Amino acid sequence: MSVSLKETADLVTSCVASGARPFVALEHLESGMGRLAADVELPERMPPEIGAASVEPGDVLFGKLRPYLAKSWLADRPVFASTELLCLRPRAGVDSRWLAYLVASNPVVEWAVATSDGTKMPRTSWEKLAEYRMLIPSMDDQRTIADYLDRETSRIDALIGKKQRMSGLLGERRQVLITKAVQGESGPGVAARGDQVNAMTRLKHVVVMRAGGTPSVDDPSMWSEDGTPWVTIGDMTRGRRVVVTKRAVSDDGIQSKRLPVGKPDTLLFAMYASLGATALLGVKASWNQAILGTDAVPHLAEPRFTGYWLQHLRQGLGAIARSNTQDNLNAEQVGNFPFPVMMVITQRIIADYLDRETARIDALVDKIDHQVALLQEHRQALITAAVTGELEVPGVAA
Repeated sequence: MSVSLKETADLVTSCVASGARPFVALEHLESGMGRLAADVELPERMPPEIGAASVEPGDVLFGKLRPYLAKSWLADRPVFASTELLCLRPRAGVDSRWLAYLVASNPVVEWAVATSDGTKMPRTSWEKLAEYRMLIPSMDDQRTIADYLDRETSRIDALIGKKQRMSGLLGERRQVLITKAVQGESGPGVAARGDQVNAMTRLKHVVVMRAGGTPSVDDPSMWSEDGTPWVTIGDMTRGRRVVVTKRAVSDDGIQSKRLPVGKPDTLLFAMYASLGATALLGVKASWNQAILGTDAVPHLAEPRFTGYWLQHLRQGLGAIARSNTQDNLNAEQVGNFPFPVMMVITQRIIADYLDRETARIDALVDKIDHQVALLQEHRQALITAAVTGELEVPGVAA
C-alpha cells in the first residue's frame, strides 16, 4: 500500500533553540548531491525571531525554492534553516538516511517541480510536496537500502571529486599559462617583444567602454525571438565567443532602454556575479547591466589579448571590489585597470598562441566535465532505482 510523504515526516517550522547556531540557506547546498557545497562556511547566527527553523541532526532539508536544483541535505549537526528550505523530521518507523535519499530521488524532485508556483522563481510548498505518494519498505529494509546507497554513492563521489580536482588543476595551469604569456615570461611574445612588460597605461585609454542594461522581463514588447541576442553573465564561458544566448531583445527594447549593441569582437567583462569573467561577442548582440562592453581602439589594443590580460588580472579583483551582497566593480574602476603598452601586432601574436594553448586545455576540461555530468546522472539514477524498488538491493525483501 502506498503512503504520502506527510505520513513519513513532519514539517518543522518553529525556532525554539537558544544560543548561536550555523545558518543554512539554499545557496549553501550543492545541487543534486545531497550535501553542503564544497568549502562552504556556514555563518553563525543567534535564533531569528521569525523565518527560520531549528534543525536537529537527522532532520532532512529540501530546497522548495527552484526545486529543479534538487538541493537537499541530511543534517549532521544542529543548525538554523532559512525559509527557502523545508525541514522534514522523520516519523517513527522512518530511517532518516532513507528519507534523505527519497527526497533526493528523481520522482520527488519532479513532483516538486510540477507542483511549483511562479515562473521566474518557482517554489513548491509542503502542502503540495506532502501529497507525493510512494511505497515505503520496512525499517530494516530502509536501513539496508541506505547502507547500500551510502557505499555506492561514496564510491561515485570519490571519483567525481578526483575528476573535479583534475579540472581544477587544469584551470590553474590555464591561468599560469595566460599570466606568463601576457607578461612576456614565456610563449612567442618573448621573442616578439624582446623584453618584459614595463610601460603601462590605463584600460580606458585603449578601449571604449559601454555599460549594459536590462529591459523589463514582464513587458513582452521588450523581447522578440528574432530580435538582437541579449547576453547575460551565464552566457559567458571561459573567455569564449558568445554566439548563442537564452533571450533576444526587441528593437523597441533596444530603443526604449537605450541598450548598447556590439559587433563581433566586442569584449565583455563581468562587473559582478562571476566577477572578472570575459567573453568576446561572436555575433551582433546587447548585454545586461552586470556586464561592461569594451571596443578596442584599433591601433592600441587587440580584443583577444585584452581579454587574456583581464583574465590575468582576475585573481586580484577581490581586493578592490566593493562588497555588498556580492563583490562588484564599477566602470570607473575597470577603466583604471593597468594595460601594457605594446604593439598590436605583438598582442595578436600572443593572442594567437593563447588561443591554441587554452583550446587544448579547455577541450580536456570539457571532457572531464562531461564525465562528471555522466557520473552525477548515474548517481541520481542509482538513488532513484534503489528507493523506488526498481533496483534489487542485496538483503532487501523482494
